[in-house]
Amino acid sequence: ERPVAMQLLAKDETRMLEAARRLMARQPDIIDLNAGCPVNKVALKGRGAGLLRDPLLLGRLVAALVGALPVPVTVKIRLGWDDASRNYREVAHILAESGVSAIAVHGRTREQGYAGRADWDAIAEVKTRVGVPVFANGDVRSVADIDAIVAATGCDAVMIGRGAIGNPWIFARKDVEEAPVEERVAVMRRHLGAMVSYYGEELGVILFRKHVVRYVLALDGATILRRRLVACDTEEAVLAVFDDISDRSEIG
Repeated sequence: ERPVAMQLLAKDETRMLEAARRLMARQPDIIDLNAGCPVNKVALKGRGAGLLRDPLLLGRLVAALVGALPVPVTVKIRLGWDDASRNYREVAHILAESGVSAIAVHGRTREQGYAGRADWDAIAEVKTRVGVPVFANGDVRSVADIDAIVAATGCDAVMIGRGAIGNPWIFARKDVEEAPVEERVAVMRRHLGAMVSYYGEELGVILFRKHVVRYVLALDGATILRRRLVACDTEEAVLAVFDDISDRSEIG
């Protein structure tokens, strides 16, 4: 599928450009620099949201990428490191001046993580201050949320992260309840198979659990299904639960 964007975590220009060069061999359509990841092992080392504490360095990194790459460069940011340093206005201005092609804004600070409500008004403010496309991100979990964040921010596009876990149909502007049960089961089987193929059975099944408990939220008997699924430690066991879901759907 196209377009394909590939994302970098970086704080050192030389290493970043080498990583970008390697990525270009895979022919991405866009290179994105992550300036929003709040995870300690990333942010506390100056990468991801850690770059928000040094906007000038972030600007230099972006300018270096723009100058070196034949594809558009985008950046994802948060509103700042914490409530005392919500510097998204400054950061957005620096990014626009550095030649970025688009800015994705998650409406929380690094300190917030994913707690509280995303500040859509701040995203709207970024949109009015820069002359490049702005992608709105944060608390988009349904088709209604897509329309709401567009109306609230005037953004050019919507970025969906956690809201797509268990509901990939949201990208087709469908809520999970609108997908027939047999279609949901088919997607779960495909997803499980891909994870087992990539990670091996033991780790693949473990990692799949966080996805599958979200897939079944909208099904009848979701609580019992979730308990059964998180207890599964083999691909066969998970598939057996899927068979039960399919059989129950056919009977219903």
